[in-house]
Amino acid sequence: MHILITAVGQRTEHWTDLFTLFCARPELSLTIVAADVSAGTDSTLRALAEEVPRLRYHRVPHLLGEDRTGHMASVLFRRRQLRQVLPARPDVLHVIGEAAYLSTWQALGVRRRRWPRLPVTLYAAQNVVTRFPTPFPQLERRAFDTVTHAFPITPAALGVLRTKGYRGPATVVPLGVDTRLFAPASRPRRRQPFTVGFVGRLEPHKGVADLLRAVELVDADLLAVGRGSLADAVTRAAARRPGRVRLHDWADHAALPGLLRRMDVLVLPSIEVVQRNVLPWVGIPLREQFGRVLVEAMACGVPVVGSDVGEIPHILGDAGLSYPAGNVLALADRLTRLRNDAGLSGRLRERGLRRAAEFGWDRAADTMCEVWQRLLWSSRADNPAWCAAPRPAMAEMSDPDTGKARTT
Repeated sequence: MHILITAVGQRTEHWTDLFTLFCARPELSLTIVAADVSAGTDSTLRALAEEVPRLRYHRVPHLLGEDRTGHMASVLFRRRQLRQVLPARPDVLHVIGEAAYLSTWQALGVRRRRWPRLPVTLYAAQNVVTRFPTPFPQLERRAFDTVTHAFPITPAALGVLRTKGYRGPATVVPLGVDTRLFAPASRPRRRQPFTVGFVGRLEPHKGVADLLRAVELVDADLLAVGRGSLADAVTRAAARRPGRVRLHDWADHAALPGLLRRMDVLVLPSIEVVQRNVLPWVGIPLREQFGRVLVEAMACGVPVVGSDVGEIPHILGDAGLSYPAGNVLALADRLTRLRNDAGLSGRLRERGLRRAAEFGWDRAADTMCEVWQRLLWSSRADNPAWCAAPRPAMAEMSDPDTGKARTT
């Protein structure tokens, strides 16, 4: 079964874990076509493609990148280069990008011209009903009419799809965590000052200013990992409190678990802001769509605290403490409780480990492959000529209806 995947945007590092799991499945082969992705994503996928013959990876030049417009919706593949890297005929097209994105419109246009019966699955993360200017609503409606199956990452993202008019089948597939890499420390930590951690972009909508004030109120240490426009604010806080505030540059995937294990609690203090860097008269709410670092911290045995913005309460479940976004005193109260109550920290640590297991990438891979397999057999049942046409040799897989081995 050959899956063509298109992906755009700088914040795509987490998908490499899932792609690695796909590569371990002998029944799958992948062609990944990406644009405007981060250097880390690009290097990881290039290395993976060198190791796995069944993976073809292409980074395609693009127009209107996120750095020029401020939004991933604007990214366009360069048409000629896109045509050059497409496979002869995939079994499923999987689009990583919202329905209104220009890259999604391009991918679906290729499908319409080359493989009009090809099943299409769509990643969806938007948890706010955003009304884009023309022509994006029209492109979104066309995508909804074309997509065969949607993979929203949360129930809220599914609700947005339904509100906007998608009526097709959907399966919630949350973002995952590599529980082999993100795991508790093998030995207990040495006693040290109570350390609050933050991992992410140092930007206003991440609540960095609230976190700095709360940590100072409770006289705790802070380990901040990331970069962004508020890095100078963290540096100034470090100057006021020498040795108590540390700023670590953005860590790669392999280094992050070690940093998380140095924390007594990880905080995601996001607030909701309105973004106006696409068009000044179009306000786009920025509301936490998932909060994957919470799951990564849980998997490392680190208690977590998060604001009540977006999907953070959903991700926390009963495994973390929440507080009203923007309320510095409430955040300080949660941190004080965790510092003073070892029993509470222990209970959250155990709950967090159980919660993180629910977000393993292996579960996401199983779910997506099961859906793709059903779509493949359904498309062939609807189009007998598909089976008669010559196709590349592929691995053997089981027919989900009969359980017998079939060659795909």
